[in-house]
Parts: sequence; structure tokens; C-alpha cells
Amino acid sequence: MSKKIRGLDVYWMNFFGLMLLTLIEVAAVGANLGPTAEGFDMTERQLTLWILTIIAIPKFMMIAAIFMHLWGEDDSGILTLTALFPAFFIIIMVLFIGLTHPEATTGLPAWCRPGTYGL
Repeated sequence: MSKKIRGLDVYWMNFFGLMLLTLIEVAAVGANLGPTAEGFDMTERQLTLWILTIIAIPKFMMIAAIFMHLWGEDDSGILTLTALFPAFFIIIMVLFIGLTHPEATTGLPAWCRPGTYGL
């Protein structure tokens, strides 16, 4: 039996919500955001990336909650903890690389290649 929220099927609600957010993303990429970006004192590309990042967060939550069954199931608590367990190690890894290598965001690919360690 399908779950309902306010009498509507949760999977269809999630589907239409994801389609709406995808439509907003496509519009953000295709629109001319230059004048709006100038008002925020950033480039058009930066504003587009901010919009896409902000929209990616609820999309991630919708997919994880409904399709990965991290919300509303009898065992959703343990499933949520299991899904979030690797996040701890990813955060530690990003912080370790970012804090120990000053040029981590720009020089990491060259830094990772064998022979460029400067030994």
C-alpha cells in the first residue's frame, strides 16, 4: 500500500516536486542572469552556481527521504544512520586535504600525480 500525505501519493508528490526543481534549474542555466548578478556583486556564472547548489539541497533530501526510504519507514532511523555514516569520513577527508595542503582546490590534481611529491 502506498503512503499518503494529505491524501496524495508520496511518490507522485516527490516526482512532481523534483520535476519542478529541475525546471527551475534548467531555467537558471538558460536565463540571462547578468543584471541580477551585478546586483549581488557577482558574475553570472557564480549566481548560476549558487542557484544550482541551493536547489540541489532539497532535491537531495527529497530523493534520500522517499526513494531511499530514509523517512517514514519503521526502520528509517537505522537506515538514516547507515546512510550518513560515510559522510563523517568524507568530511574528515575534505578537511584533512584542505587544511594540510594550502592549494588544495587549485593544485590538488598535480599534487596527486606520482613524481610530483618533491621528495
